[in-house]
Amino acid sequence: MMKLVFISICSIIIISHHADANTWGQAVAQISQEIKETQKDIETTRKMIQGEQSRLKRELSELRKETDQKEKSLQTLKDQLEEYLQTEEKLHSEIEEEEEKIKTLEEILRTIAKDVTQIIEGSLLTAENPSWKEQLAPLTDPGRFPGMTDIENLAGVLFEEIEAGREIRKYPGTFIDSQGAEVSGTILRVGKFTACYQQGDDVGYLRADKNLGKLVAIPGTPPRTVRRGIEEYVSGETDHLPLDLSGGVIAEQVNRNSELREWIEAGGLLVWPILVIALFAILLSLERLYSLGRIPTKTDKIMDRLRDLASEENWEACMELCHKNSRIPTCNVLKTGMEYLGAAKEVLENALEEAILRELPRLERFLTTLGVLAAIAPLLGLLGTVTGMIHTFQGITVFGTSDPRMMSGGISEALVTTQLGLAVAIPIMIVHHFFDRRAEKIIGDMEEKGTALITFVLKNGEGRGARGERSGAGGE
Repeated sequence: MMKLVFISICSIIIISHHADANTWGQAVAQISQEIKETQKDIETTRKMIQGEQSRLKRELSELRKETDQKEKSLQTLKDQLEEYLQTEEKLHSEIEEEEEKIKTLEEILRTIAKDVTQIIEGSLLTAENPSWKEQLAPLTDPGRFPGMTDIENLAGVLFEEIEAGREIRKYPGTFIDSQGAEVSGTILRVGKFTACYQQGDDVGYLRADKNLGKLVAIPGTPPRTVRRGIEEYVSGETDHLPLDLSGGVIAEQVNRNSELREWIEAGGLLVWPILVIALFAILLSLERLYSLGRIPTKTDKIMDRLRDLASEENWEACMELCHKNSRIPTCNVLKTGMEYLGAAKEVLENALEEAILRELPRLERFLTTLGVLAAIAPLLGLLGTVTGMIHTFQGITVFGTSDPRMMSGGISEALVTTQLGLAVAIPIMIVHHFFDRRAEKIIGDMEEKGTALITFVLKNGEGRGARGERSGAGGE
């Protein structure tokens, strides 16, 4: 309406300027016509606006529906994304666990491969199977992941090593002799712990060299019995073979001719006093064995003979029998007792006791010395132990503990002197006890037979009669 009034005003103003050309009625008609046209335009515009509003409402409704659908789809996608993220996290965890298992398995395989490599490097079988190292090399390479082929090679090497270890094989082959030259000969392998060779008249044991990957002859000369046993087994003359189950360690020690000298030198200066004690103890033991070994510990037969002669009052035969067995202390004691026949019991007992004491130095000679030597030997070994440990700690003070060889001298001295001291003392103690017991048995036999003589004389009264006859004969 405001627009219509505005148009009317504008029309009046225009008509007032052109009043000379048109009349007032024409102006009103024109204005009415324009108003009608304007109203039509307004109606048309209103209808257009209403149509646009309906269309926009429809579009807005469709857009809202579409938005709702999009929001629902978005929420669905968000839920799927959350599930995918959770699945991804779970898969990452499983992958990490699998990677950890694979890493552990890889470490186990490499460790096994290294252990097997060390085993075959020191095995007698490697010289016959040089390809084993090449098959195990990929497994020990840290920059390469082991595959199934490598695992199969590892298992194959182990099974081949087990099978070969069950064999006793004799074959012509090459080895490194004691001079360092590669020579050919007959090789005899027993399982995986003993290998021998025969090259002409030369025989011996073999061991595996890790660096060369070949069999090497153990230096030195085996004992004669071992050489003969190897030769006879290789030639098929016998089914007995001297085995070295240590892989060559024992054979090397047996073949070393200078082992005793080196062992003595390792003990230091205190070894020599211990060896002197051992030599002195041997000499004293031989003397005691010779002296006491000839003396019987039982003289029952001689005593029975003396009783028979005494029952016949044949005292001169009794004295003669004791004189003939003068090397037996019991006979000397009995001879002294018969010299005092007819004397009082106390005199006879004192005479027999004096005779027993007279025989004791000959029986107990050097026994005290042996006991002293048995006590000194381990003390010298202990002194050597202390000296060796002092040398060891002095070496540690100067050179530290980086090189064990610097300490080996003092430790060897400590162990060798202790070993030698005990090795000398124990036999001396056993021998001393043996001789002491034998001397005690002889002394007990003297005391027993002396007491038997006193009992016999007092029981039969032979002593006084014999003494009286001797006195009467002396008076005549």
